[in-house]
Amino acid sequence: MDRALLLKFDALENSHWWFVIRRRLVLALAGHWAPECTNGVVEIGCGTGGTLRSLQSAFPTATVRGIEPVEVAVELCRSRGSDVLVASMENLPEADESVDLALALDVIEHLEDDVAGLAEVRRVLSPGGRLILTVPALPSLWGPHDVANAHFRRYTRQTLVQAVLDAGLSVERVSFFNAILLPVGWLERQITRLLRLRWSLGVGQPPRFVNAVMRSLFGLELPLLERFDLPIGMSLVLVASRPQHKKG
Repeated sequence: MDRALLLKFDALENSHWWFVIRRRLVLALAGHWAPECTNGVVEIGCGTGGTLRSLQSAFPTATVRGIEPVEVAVELCRSRGSDVLVASMENLPEADESVDLALALDVIEHLEDDVAGLAEVRRVLSPGGRLILTVPALPSLWGPHDVANAHFRRYTRQTLVQAVLDAGLSVERVSFFNAILLPVGWLERQITRLLRLRWSLGVGQPPRFVNAVMRSLFGLELPLLERFDLPIGMSLVLVASRPQHKKG
């Protein structure tokens, strides 16, 4: 990825409705499930660092680090003062049991062996440490967008939970989200299939009014997610933990 394209992604991550609301969701979950991180906080696949910078503000006494395989993105994050290493989820540069909180936001769908990636996260989590995941949901929504973004799969609730359990982690909470916009997403996928349209990996900010409307609609879910698990949606969010060591 060249720097010009990366800067466009950076602008999207800071203001696009999808990234803004997803960031608010995962920060709320982090504050609830891992309020007192004293060791490491790691975001895997941190991109240009939008969520990473928010984590630094949310956990000022913890060591907050990003992991990102794209070197030019790492350079951009470092230029802004963030601690980011070039690495992948399958080979994390962290010591065993050194991380209190890990985030992998729309990452594991890019891994051919998602269980292996999750098992590597388990290795670095401290006993009782938390992992927050988001993934694209509903295989029925599979389309050119997934192909262009090099996804291996979309998840059902059951397949996501099973992958987490197979990696030796415990599931604390799992919910769909982006439910309000599901009808729009479903219709877009059907039109794309019907017309056999292709989707390219472009970078574009919607018009300001559209972005504001989408942010408001998507944001309506946040108060609901504070109290309930949603039964359907275009994405899934899951909170997992590494089990405590058994005594004796």
